Amino acid sequence: MYELNCAGVIPGCSRVIRADSQAEVIRRAVVQAKQLGIEEITPSMMDSFRTKTTEFRAGANDTSH
Repeated sequence: MYELNCAGVIPGCSRVIRADSQAEVIRRAVVQAKQLGIEEITPSMMDSFRTKTTEFRAGANDTSH
């Protein structure tokens, strides 16, 4: 599982985007940016999406078992 805290990457965004792959996180981040009015996704923004996307183990913090 991968996640991106888009605060600081996408102006005005406070979401944490999660998906099974880094590519899907980035795709969702692009959609989110466009929904927030960003018309052009710059190469530096794409670089930020890639470098700030982190991998984590789903359920690692789950204490419900």
